Amino acid sequence: MLSWLRNRRRRAVREQPFPGAWDELLRRNLHHAAWLDEHQRQQLRDWIAVFLAEKSFEGCGGMEINDEVRVTIAGQAGLLALGFPDQYFDHLRSVLVYPGDYLVPRRAPLSGGGELEWQEVRLGETWSGGSVVLSWPRVVDGGRLRDGGTRSVVIHEFAHLIDMLDGEIDGVPPLEGDRRRWAAEIRDCRERFEQALEDGRFVALGDYAAEGPGEFFAVATECFFQDPHRLARSDGHLYDLLRIAWRQDPKARVPIRTRL
Repeated sequence: MLSWLRNRRRRAVREQPFPGAWDELLRRNLHHAAWLDEHQRQQLRDWIAVFLAEKSFEGCGGMEINDEVRVTIAGQAGLLALGFPDQYFDHLRSVLVYPGDYLVPRRAPLSGGGELEWQEVRLGETWSGGSVVLSWPRVVDGGRLRDGGTRSVVIHEFAHLIDMLDGEIDGVPPLEGDRRRWAAEIRDCRERFEQALEDGRFVALGDYAAEGPGEFFAVATECFFQDPHRLARSDGHLYDLLRIAWRQDPKARVPIRTRL
């Protein structure tokens, strides 16, 4: 019954006209939208409308939440959902947005006793309790394809949310088909990446991808959507694995030159 009511509510939201002002925000802050065909663009609009109707956005550190913030974040998250039209991140309760990079207290035990305390700069993070935290300038950079065109804190954190659907962030999202084989093959890609990084050879992904399987998957997903040709040139097999995971082929729609 609850599922039927939720689906009816979502259908009613999708049937409402998409605000023209939101289209303008996507044109300005989501360069990917220009590369979608009309069917994909409408699918993205429908997804954004439902997502914004269901999620709570909260400003932190004096950040003001307005339609630009909400639509820009939802637009980037919606790119991931193009292959999963019914995936609205039901376990996500709130999106917290800071006006810039923010500090998180960290502690580590010292071998001789006591603790080392420091402040760590964060661009974004995913909380298992149902929240995502984002730095607004980094959100804008991702949507406008700055930072060399490979980074998106929104795509990164929402990739973690998808990865978490099966219970943990382990770099293996829910998959159709042979999950064990997919996991083994992406592990091989990660090991090749780490060896290339150690050897000082060209890699398409940032160093943070070496932090572990979950971060490798999220960083690779950023590059997959932000600059798919770069990823395919660097590791075509990794690109193919992500194409299977996300049920999309952004290389087919994104121009080779993505830096704007």
